[in-house]
This record gives sequence, structure tokens and C-alpha cells, in this order.
Amino acid sequence: MKEGFLIGGGLIFAGLALQLSVGPVVWDAFAWPVNGIVLAGFMVMLTSMVYLRKKVYAFQWMTTNTAAIPAMVWAVVLTIIMGLTRQQVNGTWLNNMLSFWPFVLIYVYIAVILGLTIHRRLRQIFKGQGSIKRDVPFFLNHLGLFLALTTATLGCADMQRVKMITAIGEPEWRAMEQSGAIKEMPIAIELKKFIMETYDDGSPKRFASEIQILTKTGKNIETTIDVNKPCEVDGWKIYQYGYDTQRGAQSQISILELVSDPWLPWVYAGIYMMLAGAVLMTLEVLWRRLRKATKKQLGWYLYFAVLASLFAYFFFDSYNTKTLVPALQSPWFAPHVFVYIFAYTLLGIAVVIAWWKSADDLVYVSLAFLTIGMLFGALWAKEAWGHYWSWDPKETWAAITWLSYLVYVHYRHTSLRNSLPSNKEGGRSRLAFWMLIVSFILLQMCWWGINYLPSAQGSSVHTYSTSK
Repeated sequence: MKEGFLIGGGLIFAGLALQLSVGPVVWDAFAWPVNGIVLAGFMVMLTSMVYLRKKVYAFQWMTTNTAAIPAMVWAVVLTIIMGLTRQQVNGTWLNNMLSFWPFVLIYVYIAVILGLTIHRRLRQIFKGQGSIKRDVPFFLNHLGLFLALTTATLGCADMQRVKMITAIGEPEWRAMEQSGAIKEMPIAIELKKFIMETYDDGSPKRFASEIQILTKTGKNIETTIDVNKPCEVDGWKIYQYGYDTQRGAQSQISILELVSDPWLPWVYAGIYMMLAGAVLMTLEVLWRRLRKATKKQLGWYLYFAVLASLFAYFFFDSYNTKTLVPALQSPWFAPHVFVYIFAYTLLGIAVVIAWWKSADDLVYVSLAFLTIGMLFGALWAKEAWGHYWSWDPKETWAAITWLSYLVYVHYRHTSLRNSLPSNKEGGRSRLAFWMLIVSFILLQMCWWGINYLPSAQGSSVHTYSTSK
């Protein structure tokens, strides 16, 4: 793996050189059709690398875990830096990691590894090699991640997000871009009535807008926009964003957010493929374990499943009994929170078990639930705020946790295949055990430690302010 760490270090060095010479990555330069050309060129490059794999050692090597593991470790390190520093749109270097060349190059490198690995597995499937039970979840997870990662990154330049302040009795055609510029929209919105319901303590229980939408194509639509319930018209999704907080229920204006995301279907395809892959991976591990288990082992499995479920339910119930702000009043709330807490519990149990023996299968199942919870959150975020992933501080630490457990899974797969140092009694590895501990510490940062980080104060949508 030394080669992998050296390559990652080289990419970071090259990224620093680019940052000093040409400045940060300018994502707006990748607007259509440039992003389409870049994606086509990227696919041609991957195909060429596959064709030349037998002649060029590096191309074949990049389909192995010894390439993937160091790349993900570098990604974890850089993403931790991102999670510890306050990110700003106009920030420089570490304060704007999305435009920081080392960060971008490492994730592009991971996309290359993903693409080559998918090619390799596809060749194995067509040759009739391997196991369908394992190949299908592998294929769905890796292809889904590749699709979501590439299309979300290249498509961000085509995404338009504007805010429109609507007033009662005044159709509004203008909206404000994130840069502050005023943009004339292809649709006009008139506020008919602002609706607000409150709890006994005066906090908002619901706020919504009855609006009339007029389009240049002649459409006339009357509808109600709620938090978590956007409306879509001519390629634009309209979200309830805010209101006049000084007047509250008497607000005469409503702040709407309009989002156009033409690459969204491709991103969603990747997300749903990853969801399917996570479910199938869980079923494969459970089937492999349960069909060979003794009655005593089945009893232990049942005990841990019940314990994890009760623990998850306890914490979910503590969330659910609170006064829920509008952003939390969503069908995604229950599955997102419950699945995440269930995964956290299983990963905690895995650390304890790993003290004595291998806990690989439990970690695999936990990672699948972690993936499902993260993707549920992405789908929820799209319905609530118009973006499935914005590198919010909470999302950043979720990515760190997920990547760290991916490193563990890939390392264990490599150690078992290549007989790397491990204790033969249960396949326990001291390094793998410490990797689990580090990953669990990062999980704690994602769960509750983030509340104490200065980088997250006042900058996270997970604070659920009344205007979001």
C-alpha cells in the first residue's frame, strides 16, 4: 500500500501547486456543455485504461484494494480538515475545501478507482466468474456511488438556486441569485395567504404559503407550499424557505427558494442503486451467517438484534416526543433517525466483540444500515431544502464516518484474501481493531461531538432554525 499513499501524497502536492499557480477550482466553468464534454472524456479515459491494463501495471493495480484503501484514507484526512474548519463560499484554501485542488484531486482519483473497479467486476460477471450473491450488491454499491459522485460533481454548475420574496397581491417575476444578482424568472409567483401554526410555547409548528403561479407558457396554478412539500413547475422546484420572523403569523411576505437541477435524475439513479446494494449486502451476510448458525449462535444474534432495536427505539422516541420544528415533520424522519441509531448501536457492539474476535460481518451489516440512513437523509434533504448533499457540517462528518468504515471493510477484505498479519483464531487483527476504535470515535463526532465544534456553530441546517 506504500505506492497508494505515495500517489495520494503526490496528488496533494500537485493540488497545492495548482492552488498556488491557477487559484481555486472554478466550478462555474463546468456549466453545460463543458461538463458533458468532461464526462465523455473521463469515460473515454477509463475505457482506454481498461484496454491498456495488461500493458500498464498502474492501471491494473488501481482496481485493487491496495489502491483504494490509501485513497480513502487520504479522503478521510482531508474531509476531517474540512469538518474542523468553517467553510465559506468565498473562503480560501482550507476554508473552501470544495474548491481546494488537493481535495478535488483525491476525490477524482477515487472516482477513477471506482470506474476501473466496476469495469473489472463487469468482466468477471460476463466471464461467469465469482458469485452472483456478492457480485450484484458490489456492482450496485460501486456503480451507484460512481454515478452519484460524478454526476453530482459535474452537474453542480448547472444547478440554479434562487430566492424569491413574494408578497400578497403582487406577482413577482424576479429572484435573487446566491451572488446577490437579480434574475428574471420564467415563472411569476403571487402570495395569496401565509399560513402559520404554533405550539403552546409559540414555536412554529407549521408555516406554508398559498400561492398562484403564472408561467410564460400560459400556465396558471394555485397550490400550497409547505416545508417538506415543494411544488414542481417547468423544471423548477419551489420550496417554502422563510417568512417575516418579526411579524410571525401576521407575515405579509413569504420567502421561497426555487431550484433547477437538470442532473438530478442521474444522481437519484445512483442513490437508489446504492440503497438497493446496501439492502442486498445485508441480506447476503444474514443468509450466509444464519444458515450455518447453531441454536446457541442464533440466540446470540437474536439477543443483539433486540438489544440494538430497543436502544435505537429509545433514542428515536426521545427525538419523537420533542416539539418538532417543520423541517422534522417529514415521512423521512422516522426511517432516517431509526436506521442511523440502529447502525450506531450495531457498530458499538462490533467494537466490543472485536476485543475478542473478528466482527467483520457485523460491521458489514452496520455499514449497510449506515449507508441506508445516510441516503435516506439525502432524499429527505432534497425534499426539505432543495439539495441532497451540501457538505453541511453534519453531512461532512457523516461522510467521514462512512469513509472510515469503508477503509476498514476494504482492509479486512484484503487481509483475508492476501493473508496480511492477523490472528488466525477468529481472524482478529490488531490493526483492524484500532481501525474500528478510530472509526467509532469519528462516529461520536458525527453523532454529538459536532455540537461542540466552532466550525459548525450557526452554519448547519441541522440546527433547524425557523427560516429553513
